[in-house]
Amino acid sequence: MQGQDNLSSSGDHRLALIHEMSAHNFDLIRFASYRTATKLRFIQKKVSLHAVDIWNVIEAFREQGLHALEPSSELSVARLETLLCSLYHSLNKRAPPTQQAHVDVCSSLLLNWLLAAYATVDNVGKIRVFSIKVALATLCAGKLMDKLRYIFSQISDSNGHLLQWRFNEYLQEVLALPAAVYESPTFNYTDSLANTIFSPNVKVTVNDFLDTLMSDPGPPSLVWLPLVHRIANVENVIHPIQCDACQRENFSGFRYRCQKCPHYTLCQDCFWKGRISAPHTLEHQVKEYSSFVRIIFAIRGMERS
Repeated sequence: MQGQDNLSSSGDHRLALIHEMSAHNFDLIRFASYRTATKLRFIQKKVSLHAVDIWNVIEAFREQGLHALEPSSELSVARLETLLCSLYHSLNKRAPPTQQAHVDVCSSLLLNWLLAAYATVDNVGKIRVFSIKVALATLCAGKLMDKLRYIFSQISDSNGHLLQWRFNEYLQEVLALPAAVYESPTFNYTDSLANTIFSPNVKVTVNDFLDTLMSDPGPPSLVWLPLVHRIANVENVIHPIQCDACQRENFSGFRYRCQKCPHYTLCQDCFWKGRISAPHTLEHQVKEYSSFVRIIFAIRGMERS
């Protein structure tokens, strides 16, 4: 009954989450990759997955028996809810009192968002095991390399080579995440997409897989994926300098410096949304910085002979 209640309210929960996301004006960000990554980072933090490590996710999969199920198997709402609640209960056992997750709220928000993201006409009220694995492994905390290693273990054969048809399924599942935050026009799935990333005639190892997906730039359809991690890494980085557009000092996040205007600096909010001041223009090339290093020149006096 509880699962049915969650299902019936999934639209309301998802709309509330989307409305809150819209209030942050992420759609004003000019660049689709940053816009998508920022939206998914918002979802990640809203449901406290930023505090759940990939290894905790894998452990929860095993504890709930998902490792023994076929990827195409479907889970009921009730079983998915049990999985998510176990994730948050485990988190609260490790986290200090001030960082505890509200189990009921987080599990309900995440459950209904996942149901909406992966809903089809044929599986209303259910979700595929592989969909759950891809979504949680993508949105949880942890190193991108560790996440991709886990994904590769799910889409490779016993010889350690990528199964092209499974990679194709992975792309369908992972690109449902940008679609869930209304970014499918840029990051959409096509039947030929897998073959543009890896040739079906080449044996792809885990190192090949990691090198390709973590390269800079990576596959165009997945450029938002490493950006989610980079944005998370710079959220608390403070730049003790003034933004030349909004005049704000000590801003956080990325910092952008014009390569043409001497010493011209923009905070990430101004750069992403196109706010500038003279003499800078949007056509000027800029460089992105994720840290701030103040250079101090020491001048030593020479001893007189």
